[in-house]
Amino acid sequence: MSICFLSLETSKIFNDLIVKKLQDEGFEDLTNSLITIFPYIVEFENISISNLSLKLGYTRQAMHKNLKRLEQSNYICFESSDNKKEKIVKLTKKGEELIEVANKYIQEIQEEIATKLGFKELNQFIKSQEIIFEILNSKVKN
Repeated sequence: MSICFLSLETSKIFNDLIVKKLQDEGFEDLTNSLITIFPYIVEFENISISNLSLKLGYTRQAMHKNLKRLEQSNYICFESSDNKKEKIVKLTKKGEELIEVANKYIQEIQEEIATKLGFKELNQFIKSQEIIFEILNSKVKN
């Protein structure tokens, strides 16, 4: 299996597990594509809709559609930015609670993997993933 395919499949399974856990915890109206938006909102505080769509590789139309669903479910809200044409995406209290539950679950899975794989090996895997990310990201920027 190639590294590219393996990464895609791992992410897909991880996202499936996270969506199921969130649904079990009472968070509704979520899909794999919707939950991929949350880490970017957290990582890039005060991110605009257009920057969010660029980061995720979504068209503006697709991003607006997904954000509208998240807003209707009360996970996010919008604030005005310095640029009058742009809106900033913010988490609501419900969105912050979702992140808290998701992060706790991710940590549980990571600890399970570390127990089976070994903590040293898991840390080395994470470092390797960071290096792979840097290499691939540098190719995108060039």
